[in-house]
Amino acid sequence: MRVINRQSMVSSIATIDGVPVYRVLLDDERDGMIRVSLVDDPAVMSDFVAFGKQEPQRFAVQDEDKRLAFGVVARADFPVFRTDPVLGDHYVIFPADTIREMAQKYLTEDRADRVDLMHDGQDVEGVHLVQWFIKDSAKGIAPEGFDDIADGSLFAEYHVEDDEIWQQVKDGTYKGFSMEVFYTLTPESDTAAVAETVADLDGMFERIIAALTSKHNIAQK
Repeated sequence: MRVINRQSMVSSIATIDGVPVYRVLLDDERDGMIRVSLVDDPAVMSDFVAFGKQEPQRFAVQDEDKRLAFGVVARADFPVFRTDPVLGDHYVIFPADTIREMAQKYLTEDRADRVDLMHDGQDVEGVHLVQWFIKDSAKGIAPEGFDDIADGSLFAEYHVEDDEIWQQVKDGTYKGFSMEVFYTLTPESDTAAVAETVADLDGMFERIIAALTSKHNIAQK
């Protein structure tokens, strides 16, 4: 993570309940997505849908023998809570244009099948990218069941050949995708846009803050 200090260029920094908000850029040749991880608690707060034997067919008719995990990889304009020694507590927002740039770079760097489990850094075999697209409602590219996900968000579908991993997807051990990404941050100055995003999420941030407070209290015991 790199931070561009542009605070002197803006009149104010957007916050959510007093926590500063930063916008993600790819501002360095090293920036970009390096891997997709199957995780139990996706930061985008959107679980994936599994297709296969005895699985509900929510989007399209699938062959029963296919093992497909489908969901959101990068959620556009959605503040994701982070904390680190440099910035402390903060939110990061991935704009749609940054997500498109990341998605294109990821494929051109031949990383399509770079997948690990719970960000352990160990690429697994038997999990292969089938499709990779950006939501665009105006063009009819808008998967059913993800109405709350903004246009510009990145979706993926993976074929899971590995028996153990597929069982863990079905039983809920892994609930969604998460990115491993290098990025540059710049302070978000559009306070009105951030306020509108928070309002559109209908109380979600109150639930996030409550959950984070609960985890912090447990860790202190």
